[in-house]
Amino acid sequence: MKKKERAHLKEDPFINLFEKVIGKIRQFKREILFALGICLALGIIILVIILFKSQSIANDNQLYSRALEIKNSTTLDSDQKIKELSQLENRSGISSAIHLFIASLYFEKGEFKKAEETLSDFRSSHLKIINDQKKLLEAEILAASDQERESIDVLNKILSDGKSELAKDFILLKIARIQIRANQNQSAITQLNKLVSEFPQSVYADEARTLLQNLE
Repeated sequence: MKKKERAHLKEDPFINLFEKVIGKIRQFKREILFALGICLALGIIILVIILFKSQSIANDNQLYSRALEIKNSTTLDSDQKIKELSQLENRSGISSAIHLFIASLYFEKGEFKKAEETLSDFRSSHLKIINDQKKLLEAEILAASDQERESIDVLNKILSDGKSELAKDFILLKIARIQIRANQNQSAITQLNKLVSEFPQSVYADEARTLLQNLE
């Protein structure tokens, strides 16, 4: 290469920048390698956490599937279902519904006290819908135990919860049914009118209209 060309390259700003970068890399080689090592370690840790969570979710789903299979079994009686469900591990994901299954079986048997005790042992789930279903079952147990006012209070809390995943029209109908049973007809009419006016296309609207006709 001619002397003039070498001089020209030295004056090239890109070449100068490249040489400076290389120089900095050489100067801080140890620090750069250390930083790269930390990034690699963090990447491995994040990957392990993701894999662990994925496996945990998969295990939780398997538990739920097994619990649902027991709950819907046609060959087991209620006591056998309760016994087998009680032997399953209860986690905080979707498998936390196991407690709800056990409580609902006690409820169906008319053993309301045991149903309440089962729900009291229930720890909050990571899933909002499971927690909402727990409140709904609590309300049903209270209503069946002739504690209509307490039951309606629980259902009204569900209604006031803007993040609840339970259908509002369904809860309104539940409240109205309990009020009718407690001879609170005027309050029931209010709830039913609210359901029909706010949710005219609801699957519960026809039943609400029928109840209104009977009450009025």
